[in-house]
Amino acid sequence: MKRYISRATKWLAILTFISVAMLGMGVIFIVANIPNVGLQIGLTMFGALMSILFLTCYLADKSRTLVIDADKITFPRGADKNGKMVLQKTVIRLDEIRSIESKFHKGDGIISGDCFFHTLKLKDGTEVTVTLYAYGKESEKDILGTIRKSII
Repeated sequence: MKRYISRATKWLAILTFISVAMLGMGVIFIVANIPNVGLQIGLTMFGALMSILFLTCYLADKSRTLVIDADKITFPRGADKNGKMVLQKTVIRLDEIRSIESKFHKGDGIISGDCFFHTLKLKDGTEVTVTLYAYGKESEKDILGTIRKSII
């Protein structure tokens, strides 16, 4: 089983650890009775607020984990199935995939970036379109390679 986590999830985990460290420093300063009360309160409150914010975002984004098992692939929410957006996880058996087509989308550089949309055509005629942009280029190549190996 392979799991792919988005790049945003990795950054949110790092920011959560930094915020928890700030909260810990604030608590240490309070216990050590540092004379600068503003520093104690500021580090503690800011660290606690940011820890809650980043941890919440981290847990929400962690649901975007893509999982490839020996016989199936589980796409996170946001796949396009036969032209309709699916807001829940999409599970596809690897032996049902007939072919993969990739289409390049040129982003505007402000709101959207350049990315590929991959359409998985299944044996029953269903088409599932996903983008793997959130996982990075190396992970995208690895995911597509794994799917293509199962087709051939």
